[in-house]
Amino acid sequence: MGCSKPKPAATADDLPIKKIRAALNEGNYEDALKNAKEITSQVPPGPLTEEALYLQGYVLAFGRSDFQGARLPLKQLLDLFPGGRFNLESQKLIADCQYWQGHYQTAGKEYKKLAALYPRKGIEGYALTRAGNCFLLEDKVAEALATYREVVDKYPGDPMADTAQLLVANSFLKLENFKQAKAELQKLISLTKNEEVQQEAQKSLRQMEEEEPFRKGIGVTE
Repeated sequence: MGCSKPKPAATADDLPIKKIRAALNEGNYEDALKNAKEITSQVPPGPLTEEALYLQGYVLAFGRSDFQGARLPLKQLLDLFPGGRFNLESQKLIADCQYWQGHYQTAGKEYKKLAALYPRKGIEGYALTRAGNCFLLEDKVAEALATYREVVDKYPGDPMADTAQLLVANSFLKLENFKQAKAELQKLISLTKNEEVQQEAQKSLRQMEEEEPFRKGIGVTE
């Protein structure tokens, strides 16, 4: 019987971060935040500062829903550690915080920046789909449609491609182009292997078909 490689014991330098993560696992956000701030307040920054800044932002966002406050340590991390190992996660969380606050114009720019900064990291589909959502929430349907199309066309293997295709159909519905919306839904149903997305597309298609007589009755063209 083979023996598994033992995990290295935590060093004294690892323990403060492990303490923060343990508090997070227990849902003890106050202790996690307190311990993270103890590390990030050290001058000059130490070897644990980068991860502690990310965890501080994470706690503020997910533990306190303080999205504005969360952006501060995340931006500090990006400034202090360009090219660091938590940069992608920090940039994503900055964009998400803007989105959750309803700052859609700024969030859209942050998502575009995220996709541009980390190509081939598997983040493009997510970032561009969220950017499309920002356009849609600002009632910029044409821009949203173009962004969703970019995901479908450039990243067909991305997990977000099917969601983006569904949002393409929804965008055409918003434009009252029912014929194209129907075609986009039918295309998605025939191609997707994502059962949840397929069910959502089928539901939308059934609803369109049920409403079709009413649209024709009031003179809305297909």
